[in-house]
Amino acid sequence: MEFHKASEQNAWDAVAEATHAVRRNETAHADLLEWLQEQGVDISQAVFPCIGLFDNDVFSGTLVSQNRRVYEYFVDLSDRASGDFEDVTDQLGPKDPAHPNSDVRDLITMALVYFDNQRGQAA
Repeated sequence: MEFHKASEQNAWDAVAEATHAVRRNETAHADLLEWLQEQGVDISQAVFPCIGLFDNDVFSGTLVSQNRRVYEYFVDLSDRASGDFEDVTDQLGPKDPAHPNSDVRDLITMALVYFDNQRGQAA
């Protein structure tokens, strides 16, 4: 997908790069991907705006799941049971591309645009 502004294209590229890196198991700790799968995430279908390394083996981030739900997560892989995985789809506000004040330069908004584009190409 191409955009008119470099900043918008940069956001698209960042989401695409992060998503493909996760799907190729190049950026995330293998235990993080396993934990996300335990939460019901299909790594091959999910979209990742980014993955944040908070501390050694502690990760936080946001993802768009295979069913277009947006989740925020925080997990210390040394204590996986205490990880937080919250569906925030209904609270997106301007991060939802359909919102009148949305900005596709925001990585979460772009992740949803990217997800929709990928699903449109797959149909």
